[in-house]
Parts: sequence; structure tokens; C-alpha cells
Amino acid sequence: MFIDKQTLSDLDIFKADEAGWSVFDIINKTKTSGGKYRLREKLLHPPETIENLKIQQDTIGFFANNFHSYLLPYSNQQMKLLEVYFSSNIETIKNDEYFECLQFYFKDIQAYREIKSSIREVIRFVFVFQDFFKAIGKDELPDFLRKIAHEISFVVNNQLFQNILSIFNKKGLYFFEVLKSDKILLTELKISLKNIINGYYEIDVLLAMAKTCNENHFHFPVFTDDTNCSFKAEELYHPLIPNAIPYQVEINKDSNFIFLTGPNMAGKTTFLKAIGISVYLAHLGMGVPAKSLRLKYFQRLFTSINIPDNVLNGYSYFFSEVKRVKQLAEYLKNGENVFSMIDELFNGTNLKDAYDASAMVISSLVKWDNSVFMLSSHLWEIWDKISQFPNARSFCFESEIKEGAPVFTYHLLQGVSDMRLGMTIIENEKIMNLLDKRI
Repeated sequence: MFIDKQTLSDLDIFKADEAGWSVFDIINKTKTSGGKYRLREKLLHPPETIENLKIQQDTIGFFANNFHSYLLPYSNQQMKLLEVYFSSNIETIKNDEYFECLQFYFKDIQAYREIKSSIREVIRFVFVFQDFFKAIGKDELPDFLRKIAHEISFVVNNQLFQNILSIFNKKGLYFFEVLKSDKILLTELKISLKNIINGYYEIDVLLAMAKTCNENHFHFPVFTDDTNCSFKAEELYHPLIPNAIPYQVEINKDSNFIFLTGPNMAGKTTFLKAIGISVYLAHLGMGVPAKSLRLKYFQRLFTSINIPDNVLNGYSYFFSEVKRVKQLAEYLKNGENVFSMIDELFNGTNLKDAYDASAMVISSLVKWDNSVFMLSSHLWEIWDKISQFPNARSFCFESEIKEGAPVFTYHLLQGVSDMRLGMTIIENEKIMNLLDKRI
């Protein structure tokens, strides 16, 4: 699934400032800096095919079943030592000649000592990581884990590695044997060893994702080939909001356009973000904040919620909205099936243009039956224009006034809401009292 920077920002995948809280913060339970970096990359670039998605989901699910048993044996500091060794600019000897080794030894004894220590660390890492897989003790490993285990076995059984092992198991070490071993590790075995290190970091990431699912009671979604079912969730909620109200949502091919209305602060934007985060986590192979979720695979997740203007390019807020909708149109034109959410379409222009433009764009979007469109608007009157389309459905959030103040339930209801609370909110904030200039 593809996702762009605007959607990542809209869904709070990464925090925009130090005071914020993000999806990344929830998931980041990695133990190494290499794992943290790869987690960020994984969140920026979800699996691009359903096949890769299922491989990732299988591995996360495997760890989630009993993640307490799978403790990574190497610390962040130990992994950094390995990184330093394999990225070191200390020049490896060009050949195995004794006098070249002797020259190197006397030229930089400190470098020689670091090399000797690093080789011991590499040997220790390979066997400790092998023990990690032995502790799992399962014959049927997910494909990804089986590939790492195979890479470790390849190195351990490699005659070159066995020779190095024999050298370092002796009581005394000769400098030329150490330097020959260093050359082998940094040339002939380097690719395999780097693959093993990267596999370690990847497991760090997948364990963090599995732990997140367990600690937050996320449930793994089911991807369906049912062409009629696009998205069906029970008790879905926003994972960044404490005690969030759950939603029941079902979107089928014959109801793939959702028109959402409701007054200010009633919960429309939170609802859209909750849906978007669940679609996103599902396409990462993770569990989702819902009792259950069935959905089809989407090639792209698209949102238009918090669109910034662009002063440097001379873009107004309205023009930025237009450009964003154009992007969606291009994705659809290119044949992508998109799960899209738009909050307050064309909010940056006057009411008449917003109404006319929204009705025109919606009338075209609703014809693309291979994608899902969720659109919120204060202009509830638009529903009269689009209700004629059989695949359009209307939902809303309502409120009531108690003792002059709005009270919100945050429950999703069927139908259209014509409630307006803007003036009530302004009056309750007593703005006019502050602006009342008395002579």
C-alpha cells in the first residue's frame, strides 16, 4: 500500500511537535537504534503488495502469540560495536602475506586490538543469535524468520567461518591469523553477516509491533477476496484517545461513498482518523484497535484532513485543497483502488462555491466503485444532490444543548445532521463580552 506525507501527517503517524503523541510512539518498543530507524522506514513505506503484507502479518502474528518468550539477546551497545566494525575505515590487508600483516601490526597496534576484539564480538553474536532461533524451537517458522535462520546456518557451517572459529578458540593468537580472519569477515562473509545483522534489526521491529498488539489488545484483521466487502469493523476506536467511543462500520461495494455530517466538535474528524489509522495498521500487517476487522487490500490510503497552505509557492488554502483533490483524481485515473477520506471539502472558499464544487466533485467520485470515499461536510444540503446515487450512504454525529451548552455523545448515527453549533460555542466562550467596548 502506498501512503504519502500528507496522509501520514493527517493520521498522526509521526508527531509534528515535541508535545504531540503519535502512532509511532505507541509502536516504538524497539531495543536498538537500528531497530528504531527501520521501524520508522517501515511506517513510511508499508508493504507494496498483498503478498509482502501477508508475510509481515504472519511474522508479527507469530511473535504476538507469545512475545514474552522472544527476548533479543544483544543490547543496543553491542549492536553498535558490530556496526562500527563493518563500517570501519581501517584498511583490510590486501593479501595474506606474512610481512604485510607484520607491517600492519606494528603500524597501528591499537587498530589491531580493535580488530581482534571485533572478530570475537562477531563470533559471539552469530552463535547467540543462533541460540535465539533454537529457543523458538518450532519447525514451521514464518518465511522471513526461516530465511534469517538459514543465513545464520550458512555462516556457521561455512568452512571459512569454521577456520576463524578454530583460530580464536586456541589459547594463543598470531597477529597474521587475526588479520587474515578480519579480511575474510569483511570480504567473503560480509554480505551474509550484514544480512544477519539487518535481520536482527528487523526482528527488533517486528517484536515491537507484536508487543504493541498484545499490550493494546489489538486484533489482527482478515483480508478478504470478497468483492462486495470493502471494510467491516466491530468496536473500532481511535488508539490515541483514552476511553475512545467505539464505532460499528460496514462499507460494501454498493455503499462505498460515505457522506458524514454533524456540528463542530461532534467527532467527525476523530472518526475519520480512527478509520484511517486502522486501515493503515492493517496494511502494515499489525493488529488494529477493533474487536474485529474484515477488509479488502487497498493500493493506496489517501486523506485530506489538515491541508496547509503554501506561502512560498503562492498557494492559498483553497488552492491547496484543489491540488489535493486533483492528486486523488490522478490516483483513480491511474487505476489504483484507494481508501480515501476528506474532511470538510473546499472549506477554504465561500459557501456557494464550496457547495457547487463539492456537489460536482462528489457526483464524479461516487462513480468509482472500486474505491472507498468518506467525506465529511458542514454543508448537509449537499446530500439532496447526491442521495440519488445508490452507492451513497449518509451518517452523522449529533449533539444536544443542556443548560445552554452543547453535549456530545460521539456515537455514529445513520442519516444527515442539520445541527449548527458555531454560534452557541462562540456565545459560551463569551467572546463578545471581551469585545464589548464601553465608553
